Amino acid sequence: MQLVKQLMTTHLHTHLPTDTLRDAEKTMAEHHIRHIPVVDEEGKLCGLMSQREFLTEAFRITDKFGAHHLQEYLSKTGISQCMQHEVVTVTPDTSLQQAGESLRANRRQGCVLVTDEHKVLVGMLTSQDFVKLAITLLQQNN
Repeated sequence: MQLVKQLMTTHLHTHLPTDTLRDAEKTMAEHHIRHIPVVDEEGKLCGLMSQREFLTEAFRITDKFGAHHLQEYLSKTGISQCMQHEVVTVTPDTSLQQAGESLRANRRQGCVLVTDEHKVLVGMLTSQDFVKLAITLLQQNN
């Protein structure tokens, strides 16, 4: 049985809840990612900022204040105001099948966050990780 710890990404780009949406925008653009785990100073998981939440807030700001004020408001808006606070997590020893089922069942989240027994973030699985796994398994069967 394959486990989450065999496939998860452990080099993560995270933010603090007090960071701004402008900070999140820069991280997503620079690293070509769509999900940013939000952690406290001890690394405990607080939530998830995804591209979906970012775009929803950016459109709200644009509608309310105009596109010419977007960067100003992104620089003033804290991630904690827009992030998902309730997130699905698994442990490193969860089976990949169970993690995949969690990912499929919770389409809003778009990834599965991996935490230890103290809720400290240790990794993440995305749909792209499962696509890579599927390709590897298909190649092995050819």
